[in-house]
Amino acid sequence: MTARRIALALVLVAPAVGLLLSPWRPDGTLVYLGMLPAGLGLLVDRRAALTASLLTPASMLAATALRDLPLGAALFMLVLGAAVGLSAAVGWHGIGSLVGPLAAFALLGTPLVALPSGTVSAVSSPAAVATMTGLVAFGGLWTTFVGGVLARNVRGTGPRPVPRPASAYFGLTLGILAGLITYTVDDWTDARNRWWLLLTVFVMIQPYFTGTLRRAGSRVVDVLAGTVLAAVVAHTLDELPVVLVLVALALTGCAVRALLRSPFWVVPLFLTPAVVLLTSGGEDVLVAANVEHAVFIVAASLATVPILVMGRHIMAVKAPNTS
Repeated sequence: MTARRIALALVLVAPAVGLLLSPWRPDGTLVYLGMLPAGLGLLVDRRAALTASLLTPASMLAATALRDLPLGAALFMLVLGAAVGLSAAVGWHGIGSLVGPLAAFALLGTPLVALPSGTVSAVSSPAAVATMTGLVAFGGLWTTFVGGVLARNVRGTGPRPVPRPASAYFGLTLGILAGLITYTVDDWTDARNRWWLLLTVFVMIQPYFTGTLRRAGSRVVDVLAGTVLAAVVAHTLDELPVVLVLVALALTGCAVRALLRSPFWVVPLFLTPAVVLLTSGGEDVLVAANVEHAVFIVAASLATVPILVMGRHIMAVKAPNTS
């Protein structure tokens, strides 16, 4: 990597790193989360990254308005899941696999923001919601324009477009699952990490049936390994929060490298503990989060298979020889 690229990379991560290492760490987490969909969008092109940087905060903003409306929340996630599936026709479903979970984070999770008055829930007031939305938007836009220079030579490495019948099957399956899971968990549990169920669904389900089944198996293994890694890191570095943040950022860098050079199953192995470390707090909270996370991932994986089988018979979509 040239000195210019190294300098650009440092500029790219500077806002998130600066906030994560400061008393405003929750704000740094939101900037970091906003960077992820836009960064994946850059693997398609800058237009996709810009769309992701705007769609992500807009989806999170809409989700906050539906937190107390279970049916409305379920319909919102159903429509969002269907839209992600249909976007596979132009190869944008990779972006959606991150936009969807972040909307679920705002809808079912416990995002925090650091305000002058202190750290509060991101949905506790209009000012907190506006701050959350602005920080996520900043992360996406910053990545689009600064990261766009870094990604000039890696465009076109994102997911390939799929035929419209396959994208319709994908949208039907993803929309139904996202809606059903949202409605169920909203009534079934108030666990702070219940949004990981939707993260699993958006990451695991693929446009083709065989690809999803393969990813379902690898996803369970990946997440169990990732949660163990997060627990070990949290236990080792519980009294060194700065080092813990740096480890999470290093894991994110490994996930990006794996996305470019390795099979997809390697990516969650790094990204899972990174996101867990940055969206949870303290060793005790992290251990509980990891247990919930593992249970939710396995549950979502098991729930996905029968719906996929039914969807495959309904849509009669055949996968090509490649996943």
